[in-house]
Amino acid sequence: MLQMANYEFIRKQHILLGKSIRQISRETGYSRQVIRKALKSSEIPVYQLSKPKPKPVIDSVKPIILEWLHQDEQAPPKQRHTAKRIYQRLVDEHGFTGG
Repeated sequence: MLQMANYEFIRKQHILLGKSIRQISRETGYSRQVIRKALKSSEIPVYQLSKPKPKPVIDSVKPIILEWLHQDEQAPPKQRHTAKRIYQRLVDEHGFTGG
């Protein structure tokens, strides 16, 4: 698996220094197919989860938080909830045990 720094290194070797794919392959130890793939891709590789991770603590209070934030949209800026105030209110009113 190539790291982002490796992608950048391969691109610099090929574009700036004019090295061939075969020469980069010999120097780095990666196959020519991997080198071509790194040169072809222009975006940053991102890891995708196969399924979302469960969030048992926050899922139970998420509708409450969203309702407070929806109510805050009409409130003046000084009266809106901060993250600290949302946490304090969850602990006081709903016995929230999360962090």
